[in-house]
Amino acid sequence: MNLADTVHQEFDRQGWCILPRILEPARLEQLRALVGLLSDSSNDGVRQKAGAVYAARNVLDVIPEVLDVWRNEPLVQFVEDQLGTRAGLVRILYFDKPPEQTWALPWHKDLLIAVQSDLPAVGYSTPRLRAGVWHTEPPLEVLNSMLTLRLHLDSNTPDNGPLRVATGSHKTGKTVLLDGFDDTTVLSEAGDVFVMTPLLVHCSGRSTEGATLHRRTLHLEFSALPVLPGGVQWNWFHPLRS
Repeated sequence: MNLADTVHQEFDRQGWCILPRILEPARLEQLRALVGLLSDSSNDGVRQKAGAVYAARNVLDVIPEVLDVWRNEPLVQFVEDQLGTRAGLVRILYFDKPPEQTWALPWHKDLLIAVQSDLPAVGYSTPRLRAGVWHTEPPLEVLNSMLTLRLHLDSNTPDNGPLRVATGSHKTGKTVLLDGFDDTTVLSEAGDVFVMTPLLVHCSGRSTEGATLHRRTLHLEFSALPVLPGGVQWNWFHPLRS
């Protein structure tokens, strides 16, 4: 068994894994420069407080250049090995916890996807607008076709509100359960990539008082399905290899 096999088995068992030091320094700096452009955007999906951007939804619309910069061969190959050669990127979100502008999220699973219209479809929840884009909860088979790469542009430390996950909780479908699963705090270095399934239960707390580090994260979602069941269309779908 080679290292790649071990990592994929770890991901399948836990619902998450870390790909260490996979973003080389030059690419990391490019990504940091791009997310810095979010502060100049008037897009409804960019959230700011006291001049600091702490979240953004429609990153593919605001900084389309990220489509080229995120790609390196190890990341593309990992997604391809996990989802197949027809996979594509379907959404990018951005999160930060700027010093003195902290926030928290409760335990949850990522159950919504971005779609093109509000037309109802069997097996999907009623679409609702979020920052100008329709979102719906799809059938379980769609969520099982997906994975997320969280590109860590800064170190994730105990002080800057790192992600916490319930290891193995992706096996409970859409139901959020914590009993019987290990509560794991995800600590990492800048340049590491955290891989998770959207069905993994996760949360994050506030930064500690006096924390000085940002926690900039690009959250990339992928699906193995270019065409969704029921005639529903992704709002964005960009093939892995352009």
